[in-house]
Amino acid sequence: MAAPADARIQKSNKHNMSWRAVVPRNPINTINEQDAAILPPAGVSNRQAWYTVWLLAALYVVSWLDRGILALLAQPLAASLGLDDRQLALLLGLGFALVYAIGGVALGHFVDTRNRRTVVTIGVIIWSLATILSAFSTNFEMIFLLRCGVALGEAVLMPAAISLIADLFKPAQRGLPVAFFTSIGSFMTIGAYALGAAAIGLAEAVSSDIGLTTWRTTLIIVGLPGLLLALIFAFTAKIPTRSISEALPAAEVSMAALIQYLKKRMRFMGPLLSLTGINCIYSLAIIIWLPTVLIREHGMNASEAGYLLGLVGVPAALVGNFFWQWRGLRLYHRDPEKGILRTFVLPSLCAAPCYAAGLLSDRIVLQLSGFAVGMFMGSAFNVMTPIAIQSYTPTRMRARIVSLNFLIISVLGYGLGPLAAVEIGTWVAGEGQGIRTGLITLSLISWPLLVITTLAMVRNAGKPNEL
Repeated sequence: MAAPADARIQKSNKHNMSWRAVVPRNPINTINEQDAAILPPAGVSNRQAWYTVWLLAALYVVSWLDRGILALLAQPLAASLGLDDRQLALLLGLGFALVYAIGGVALGHFVDTRNRRTVVTIGVIIWSLATILSAFSTNFEMIFLLRCGVALGEAVLMPAAISLIADLFKPAQRGLPVAFFTSIGSFMTIGAYALGAAAIGLAEAVSSDIGLTTWRTTLIIVGLPGLLLALIFAFTAKIPTRSISEALPAAEVSMAALIQYLKKRMRFMGPLLSLTGINCIYSLAIIIWLPTVLIREHGMNASEAGYLLGLVGVPAALVGNFFWQWRGLRLYHRDPEKGILRTFVLPSLCAAPCYAAGLLSDRIVLQLSGFAVGMFMGSAFNVMTPIAIQSYTPTRMRARIVSLNFLIISVLGYGLGPLAAVEIGTWVAGEGQGIRTGLITLSLISWPLLVITTLAMVRNAGKPNEL
């Protein structure tokens, strides 16, 4: 009599299998994390889960606006506060990125070990208030300190979102919400400028009434939505309990435990966390410098180059985000052990050569075609890396591991890539003449490193029961 029931259970389990989260077993723990990780989230409806994802997405939109608005306000800000280009560069680029990345690693510990509703709410309030208070800056030191506040507050959001999505959805359902959330970044790369322009227009209309200059009023306008969303998130977001992490002793969720885990799994975690950063060495350099190539070689102005790249790049990245999570799901069904990781192989083989092939041509159509295919291929790293982290790392460490991934992206992508392209181009073609040559060379140099790293990650992942 028991056999038919067992058969039905086995059939049901086989039907529901997908994106199975695989996490390490620790022999000193009494809780079996691997078994718990594949269970449906308790007490969370699909509607509640997606509502929370939409809230996180709205916060992500606001964070992009608050971090990007200074690029549009650079000239009036510099004139008002007497800033030089070096100071502007620290505010707009490397200074913000490093604080965001390094702060994220430390704050990821609170995401992993504290109430995520409280951590996210405080983070949003901090970055929103810092944006608003920036409107009253009187010197470089003051606005730099406040921009650090914006960076630190925003550093909470991505680790918290990936951690929450992993707990809000069954393993079989995580791919789509992760793709949806990460697609915001693809859209807001250009969309932030459009929203920022609208905010500036509104500021121009009301500045005279409140007695502030337009750039100061704009910072107040873009900072206010975050405060409202923080309250909505605090009172309405569905935050699932995290029984595994809460039941573990403090030593098991400490930074020391994280370091020990990373050392033990370095042959796998090192490549996994480095993939997106290696891809960003050349892809971010191309995104940053391709407008200059279009302006210098094709006679476009800055506005035309920006809109054209947005028209080509944003759809390619958005389609890629959803395609690669779908592709990863199919590969997982064929190979539950390493299917998620094998999704990276084709993009690692194709992304850099597509960029380089487009840039080798003098024709703008071919340059943009290579850029579009490269963006499509490269989007796999943006969406699949969080999914792989959700699936192959312990629940109690996910947020900090996501933060480490962003630290590597910041160092390699924002720090090394754009500067390396300039230096390589200068060495090959002379000062100010070799940006395109530098981008091609950087892509081709990074390509074999990306392929080798991908293969090492797949090889060293181990079987699920060995993770």
